[in-house]
Amino acid sequence: MKAMTIDRPNYRANQALTSEVENLSTAWLDSVPSLAWGTLALAAAIIFGYLITITGTLSGQIPYWTATCICGILCFASFTVMHEAGHGSIVKIGSRLKPMESLLGWMFSVPLLLTPYRMFQKIHDRHHAFTNDPDRDPDHFIFGEKWYQVALSMVFMPFQYHLLILTRYRHMAIFRATFSSTALYFAFIFASLYALSKVGYGTEIIYFVLLPTVIAVFLLVMLFDYVPHHPHKSQDPFQNTRIYPSRLLNIVLLGQNYHLIHHLYPRVPWYKYKEVFARTKPYLEERGAPIEIFGSDTAGFMKSPRAHRLKDNGAGVNMLLPVTSLDRLTIDAVAIDFGVPIGDHMCFKAGQYVMISRWLAGAQTTRCYSICSSPDENGLTIGVRRTKDGLMSRYLNETLKIGDELIVQGPFGDFTYPACHRYPVKCLVLIAGGSGITPILSILKTALKGPVKIPIQLIYAGRDWSSLMFKSKINALADRYPDLLTVHYLIDSDMKKKSPAFSRSRVESLLGIKTKTTRRVEDCDYYICGPEGLKQTALETLYDWGVAPQRTHYEDFATTSMAPEGPQHQVSIKLADGSAHTIRVASNQTVLDVAIENGVALPHACRNGSCGTCKVKVTAGSIGVPAKTVAGITPDEWGQGFTLACQCKPLGDITLKELRS
Repeated sequence: MKAMTIDRPNYRANQALTSEVENLSTAWLDSVPSLAWGTLALAAAIIFGYLITITGTLSGQIPYWTATCICGILCFASFTVMHEAGHGSIVKIGSRLKPMESLLGWMFSVPLLLTPYRMFQKIHDRHHAFTNDPDRDPDHFIFGEKWYQVALSMVFMPFQYHLLILTRYRHMAIFRATFSSTALYFAFIFASLYALSKVGYGTEIIYFVLLPTVIAVFLLVMLFDYVPHHPHKSQDPFQNTRIYPSRLLNIVLLGQNYHLIHHLYPRVPWYKYKEVFARTKPYLEERGAPIEIFGSDTAGFMKSPRAHRLKDNGAGVNMLLPVTSLDRLTIDAVAIDFGVPIGDHMCFKAGQYVMISRWLAGAQTTRCYSICSSPDENGLTIGVRRTKDGLMSRYLNETLKIGDELIVQGPFGDFTYPACHRYPVKCLVLIAGGSGITPILSILKTALKGPVKIPIQLIYAGRDWSSLMFKSKINALADRYPDLLTVHYLIDSDMKKKSPAFSRSRVESLLGIKTKTTRRVEDCDYYICGPEGLKQTALETLYDWGVAPQRTHYEDFATTSMAPEGPQHQVSIKLADGSAHTIRVASNQTVLDVAIENGVALPHACRNGSCGTCKVKVTAGSIGVPAKTVAGITPDEWGQGFTLACQCKPLGDITLKELRS
């Protein structure tokens, strides 16, 4: 097991791209206009539509139920204008017309009644940052199995936003800053509805406002959330949202059948999605995007295996996986089996680990656990020992149930068998201490089933016999392969003196170093995983007896934190509330990471440059250029002095200013 804390949503695989595909990945920049005339035209059409419908109904030319349906469609379209304003996709940043964007956002939030513009903008950023994460995506909820359960869940969505803000998100400054505008919005909405009802327009409120809002919310949640993201399992940015190309749907759904384009490039206006898709299709296909064509034999609507299965034919996983079994190994350790999608096989190397994530104690908690199963087994198993202050290990040992789902990412790690060097391996020695047996077990099973049969020694140290994990499995392997596998247990409680059972002399004795056995110690490969003391004792012993470093492979068992590297620059930050802070940021750090460590409340969400929530203004000093593939900021905006705190690496002392919402 390898323990660490990470709060990094939606990881992107670091694959080398060809220059052609890299160019495609930045093609979206050509579709970001200075002024989104298409959105302005839609806004004008909605206003005109409301005027015609309401006046026509009041004059008796349009039936009330017809007016309700029309207003429902207009309310649905109003969301697109508010949504575009929230992403800053209507007016280029730095333009004198930028205030008009916020005005449009507020205007077109009115038909939706329960969705104040500024509140929606901030909570929608979290949807983009944590898509399909059941604990952090505000749009993720249980729909139910019956149609009426789905309908009720969808209509409840606006209320869920407010519930989250008043409970889970209430401590976040970015949401607290919206409280006053939300209060004013509701005061305006309810005062207006009350005044209209008092002058005799109560019926019209029902037909023109309330019922259309219910219709619109149902359609919006269905077309912006349920259909695009179903089955709501994948966390990968290229697979968590689908595309279903269609000219007709592009018009009817205002581009949302290309919803993945919006998630990847939120600065692109809705009427440009199809254009960007046509240009970037090879790039999206290479990254495994679920592109579904009606009538296709290979996929079909909402049936693309890319939305339901592992990445790259099983070479990677970044999705919710269900727990299929729990095996109590010791009083404080458990083996957890995860179910992979039907038809998939998890591809990994023996010795690698996965990251497990869960929302615990009010924060996202991520830990790394080594894979215990071997690559040829059709499954994914980890072993977890409960530690005294281990938040995740306690949850996995005491609370987790069969059927629960956890976010699983990986595989990761270079502690793998077989090794990359070309030396012939005549024997294998595996040394484990405590829960360090977890990757060693995978390596052991893999080596025993390998094409070349070599003798294997397993040295497993523990504090007492009851603490040994997977003891029955290890003994079963020893019985099955008596000519290949020799197992040595070193148990502290068996020692008459209070000295550890694992020592230099015991290692030398077990390896036959001093007795000059025919097996040369230099010809073996050594895999070591366990506490720091065990690792150092083993390595010092082996090195002293001439074992080449290339033959020793060890897994770091303790938590390590990234220390600042290179020159540290002074970063002055002025927040929108008027407060000022000064931090020091090294060349291997970002402003946002250091700000969070120092309690500076910079607004942020995804922390990978996708959503643009942490955009700030550089008022003094110079910074590095963000990659063109970062969707949260355009090169033009960077040229005007804006940057993303999550991408900002200062080249010297700098001053930053938070942008006012």
